[in-house]
Amino acid sequence: MNLRAMRMLGVALALVGAACGDDDGDDTTTPMEDMGTMVDMNGGGEDADVPDGEVPNPVPACRTALEARAAEVEGMLPWDITDAPEMVMDGGDQSLEADYAGKYRDDLAAHPGCVPREAYDANSELLVSDNEATVPAGSPADIEGYPCAAKEYDQDALDATKPIVILVHGNSSGVPSFEEYGNDAIAGTTISTVGGLEVMVDAEPREQLASALIAEGHRVIGFDARTDLVTTLGDFNPDTMTGNAFVNIDHGWAVPMLQSLIKAVMTENPDSEVALVGHSLGVTVIRDTLRRLYNESLAGEAGAVNPFAQLSDVVLLSGANHGVANGAVLCSSLDHMRGTVGCEMGDRATYVPTYFSQRLNGPNDLFAAPCADGSYAFGMTDQCDGNVVEYTTVTMEDITDGMLQDEFVSEASSMLDLDPCVDNQLITLADYDTSGYFFTGAPGFFSAHFGSARSDAGIALVVSKLAD
Repeated sequence: MNLRAMRMLGVALALVGAACGDDDGDDTTTPMEDMGTMVDMNGGGEDADVPDGEVPNPVPACRTALEARAAEVEGMLPWDITDAPEMVMDGGDQSLEADYAGKYRDDLAAHPGCVPREAYDANSELLVSDNEATVPAGSPADIEGYPCAAKEYDQDALDATKPIVILVHGNSSGVPSFEEYGNDAIAGTTISTVGGLEVMVDAEPREQLASALIAEGHRVIGFDARTDLVTTLGDFNPDTMTGNAFVNIDHGWAVPMLQSLIKAVMTENPDSEVALVGHSLGVTVIRDTLRRLYNESLAGEAGAVNPFAQLSDVVLLSGANHGVANGAVLCSSLDHMRGTVGCEMGDRATYVPTYFSQRLNGPNDLFAAPCADGSYAFGMTDQCDGNVVEYTTVTMEDITDGMLQDEFVSEASSMLDLDPCVDNQLITLADYDTSGYFFTGAPGFFSAHFGSARSDAGIALVVSKLAD
């Protein structure tokens, strides 16, 4: 048992008793209305005095919030968390966008993106081909049961008490999202981003998240959705009006591969905790992956794992949990993944729950943080083996005049509305990425959106969350 698990053991035992209302251990799917009496683990409620040097326990307040939210939406329960029918494909050819745009590509043997790389260097990303920085060393992951691509970073000072960290990149991107970037041609110059932001580029490459986590002793694995292989699809045409010039993927492309990776890592390391950190599209890819893994476990499928029993943290950076900029426009091009991903996420400005997002968020975000209290997930208690999962969102603050600096999300679209089960953190308008990273043709293309993952403030937030 690792150190964090030992610290949480007392919490877990108390939660099980509170959730069940008895000690016979027979009911493993207790409905929300039977959550029972709150356990006072601070000795007097969430506002009770806490001894100096100790961190207040957030679990009682989370349980209270869950009970209140469940009461608000009682008439909307039970809630369907199975795969949306719009995303289920029976037959067809996974190598064709016409067949599988917006559909889960569950047969990894036929998945056109489930291909390992031979090596990882500074430019293992289609839209970034000019990186001159030294990136943290690593090699293609060799994890039993995982056939697709991932980078396993070299770790010479492993701290086995710390969670294994899986980094999940966003759209049109790859593992370099979390790595150092530098180009002498723009170093120290001022560039203008797609949103008109003036950015003074770092004169020297700054340490990025993968390196920072390696330095903290974590085992770090970078999930690789192989967005570059979108161009190999049989009917791919980036030049049409509804084409996919930025090689966008959708959840149907990425989620099945991440499912396989998380399951393989947890199965191979049953005594280790796992932390997930996602940026942009990687946020909802993580959340949907956890939902699907949980459903497999609930159904008793062979080889299934309950991910919430082994998770320590889920850190969500600039994710479209409630819509993305131009989601409605993207959704108008339904014949390509570029369009279907917009349909899945919805529109930031006029957000209504989509067939995809309603399965993740539940009624009024009730399902947004499974096992944040060590018990409740997707409408039932006793689903977590007593393990408390810590959730954090990190988003750039909105500009006060109503315009937005982040190119894709806002505070409202990225945050999860379930305080105090989720720690919604903001970085400032000055915390954009100053490395000039992303898109060789226009350096620093999305500097604000990458701020949560690549600014000093964003990196420090993630490292501190995984260290608490």
